[in-house]
Amino acid sequence: MEREMQKHVEEERLEAYAMNLLAGDELARVEEHLLFCEACQDQAEAMDRYVLALQSAAGRVRREEKEAPAVSAAASWFQALFRVPIPVWCGAVAMAVLILLVVNLPERQRPGAPVDVELQAIRGDSTGTALAGHALRLRLDSEGVRYSPAWQIEIVDSEGGKIWTGTGAWSDTVITALVPQSFKPGTYFVRLLDDKPDPAREYQLVVQ
Repeated sequence: MEREMQKHVEEERLEAYAMNLLAGDELARVEEHLLFCEACQDQAEAMDRYVLALQSAAGRVRREEKEAPAVSAAASWFQALFRVPIPVWCGAVAMAVLILLVVNLPERQRPGAPVDVELQAIRGDSTGTALAGHALRLRLDSEGVRYSPAWQIEIVDSEGGKIWTGTGAWSDTVITALVPQSFKPGTYFVRLLDDKPDPAREYQLVVQ
């Protein structure tokens, strides 16, 4: 096991992790490795920002396509000449620009090193604090929580809007999870999810 933990996660698997394409045991192994490997944490954070940037660019291109006026005769001739629709060219250019922006992203916009945050639940009440601008390494009190090798975790804002989803590794005392993104000051809620409508447990997280 130690020999396996020493190996870094391949770039392809980190990319699949950032795009939420991993599941089951493979997802649990990657997240367990990220709990202890700072090098892979940094690479996963960079990959996560890259994927978010591409998704944002794709959404903007789709909105521009809906709002664009009818194609002129000159544009139609240009499309026929290159046999590629104009929106594809626009999307490719937008993607290239965003890749350059991500590579040169100012340091102040990148999440700081992960900080440990312990959230404990006592008689249904729970609270914990974290620093704004940092990624989080959650340690959730697991007392009274049923065993599951990989709990599904969700973080929502004070209005219930989903901020992050992932999995946490279970032990007798805590459920640990790495959250590779930063948070603005405010109140959030960390939820343990199962197959029931309501969360199995909810913790309050205050970011200062």
